[in-house]
Amino acid sequence: MIVFLSTRGNGYTLRSIADGKFGVPTPTFRLAHYGQLFRRRRLPRATYVFGDLERLAEWELRLVSELYRGMTAAGLRCLNDPAKAMARIELLQTLEAAGINPFSASRADERPKPKRFPVFIRSEYDHLPARPELHQNQAELDAALARLRASGVPLRGQIVVEQCSEIYRDGLWAKWGLYRIGEAMVLEHIAVDDDWLVKIGDAKKKSEAILDDEWAAIQSNRFAAELRPAFELGGIEFGRADLGVVGGRPVVYEINTNPSLGPWRKRKVLSRGAQNNLYARQRLADALATIDCRESGMVAIPHSKLIHRIRWWSIGFVTPRRR
Repeated sequence: MIVFLSTRGNGYTLRSIADGKFGVPTPTFRLAHYGQLFRRRRLPRATYVFGDLERLAEWELRLVSELYRGMTAAGLRCLNDPAKAMARIELLQTLEAAGINPFSASRADERPKPKRFPVFIRSEYDHLPARPELHQNQAELDAALARLRASGVPLRGQIVVEQCSEIYRDGLWAKWGLYRIGEAMVLEHIAVDDDWLVKIGDAKKKSEAILDDEWAAIQSNRFAAELRPAFELGGIEFGRADLGVVGGRPVVYEINTNPSLGPWRKRKVLSRGAQNNLYARQRLADALATIDCRESGMVAIPHSKLIHRIRWWSIGFVTPRRR
């Protein structure tokens, strides 16, 4: 059994696997939120994936890290050490320093002075789309940050990122999704759209040439070897890297520890895109099988003074829902 942990209300991203609607068979997969574990002194044997770490507040992250240590001390396999897994800003700065990414990112409340423009502003913590406006110079950036503050948006929690993207083909921009599940690396999809800020993409814009490229990339697991170091540096054992290709090299925009995989929609006839997706889902299911825990029984979790202080709190109050 695999148990995926998230903040309260945000496990829906992988519900397709838990509900058996993934399109291919997977190991037993359960969803839980962190608040449910704080009051537990015994847990079932399983592989526990600590996900959604980007949404945790600092004090929540400390509690979850304590939980991770208690569970691993009890002999449970846990992926994504909360004390080591890097969130967005730390990861981007680390990848730039390592030469994996050719662009920089800075916190908006530290008077950022980017080396190159244009830049854009986005939240450090949530998974909403970044603000699409591009700021072409320091004066435009300073004015944009001042407007944010004036409108009531604190700069703490906002980051400034140098734009690093280029057109993929046919006037379209692209973003690839590459998963790490334990030691397995799986390229899952390409998303394309008319705008540089590709979030979900528009499947209708995938031409036959793009579908051919997606199929070849999925089969060969393109980018996997090049970007394994990004996951290693980021301390992330389960997550999806969103990446682009700039100047012939992959660049990482983020690694999401709570990636979304929607339910499989049955079709009488599989389109090219659906065939690509189903093949990738089988690869993902195979990767999940490599981290599956097949043992049964319960495990006692060692006492933690830090967590003991909040055991009496109402479940769900510890980790309130976030967007």
